Amino acid sequence: MELKPNIYYKTILQYREAELLFEALKLDIFSYLDEPTTLEEFLKSTNYDKENTKYFLSALLSCGYIEKNNLTYCNTKCSKLYLSKNSSKYIGKAILFREKLGSISNIGDKVKDNSLGQNDKLDFSELAEIVHDEMYVTGRVDDFNREIKQLFSDKYRNYKVLDLGGGSGVLSIEFIRNFPNSTACVFETSEVACISKKIIEKNDMQDKIFVLEGDFNVDAIGDGYDLIIASGIFNFVNMDITEFICKLSDALVLNGHLLIIGSFFENEEYHKEHILNWLKGYINGMKPAPKKSEIEQSMRKANLSLEKRIKVGLFAGELRRKDGEI
Repeated sequence: MELKPNIYYKTILQYREAELLFEALKLDIFSYLDEPTTLEEFLKSTNYDKENTKYFLSALLSCGYIEKNNLTYCNTKCSKLYLSKNSSKYIGKAILFREKLGSISNIGDKVKDNSLGQNDKLDFSELAEIVHDEMYVTGRVDDFNREIKQLFSDKYRNYKVLDLGGGSGVLSIEFIRNFPNSTACVFETSEVACISKKIIEKNDMQDKIFVLEGDFNVDAIGDGYDLIIASGIFNFVNMDITEFICKLSDALVLNGHLLIIGSFFENEEYHKEHILNWLKGYINGMKPAPKKSEIEQSMRKANLSLEKRIKVGLFAGELRRKDGEI
């Protein structure tokens, strides 16, 4: 079979399409097209340049982001739901944040010489706010709710939960909604804790959910938990991984559960989605999570047996149970 370079030219086109979406969100194009709108009506609302707007709308039309009927332009159903600021499910802000977060533009300079340039600092407080809304819109909250309802059967029991590196506290909030007699602790850095508190207070749950500030590598995390949620934290574990996992096990009651959200890999064979999203972070000094084999070995030493692997929609991870004293 003759080899052809078509795939590389297709990649260029996909890149252009992504750039088009980002610019359309920055221009807030979709918020003006919830209903069929003529070019003249659009220009009256935005005061944009007529000729350039016409070309831009044609590009959006060609990519399937909008529709055209005679002289009017209109969002597709999907664009109206997710890309218009008039929708409660708007994710435009999250898309632009994640584009900036993971952008590898000019990263080749760091590959050639790691001493060049400044390392971009990840804004975890902004990330926490973005993720809060994003988790509802993408269905990850619904997936989480289904899992915990299967795990905990007594709606009125007083469970104790630790949301480790919990960010916005959204998973703690949802746990308390499902089990209203329970209490939860969100453990976060001081940088993010203020966002956690703000969102918890907004949901009127400050009497049920408490925020602990600190570094989970060195500070006490409490004990007596029925459930510990560990979402995307293993890249930030700076102590011996076995000691850390034993620390989590010690904080659980007998038969308590550890819910790990995230994935582990072996021999640096990362999934495409993972490595492309986190390449910038790794090159700028963020350490990768421990290998899958290291996690498995540490879990055995901590008496945390695998109860089930979870892959529902965008919600992926595993559930561990504390079987006995270490």
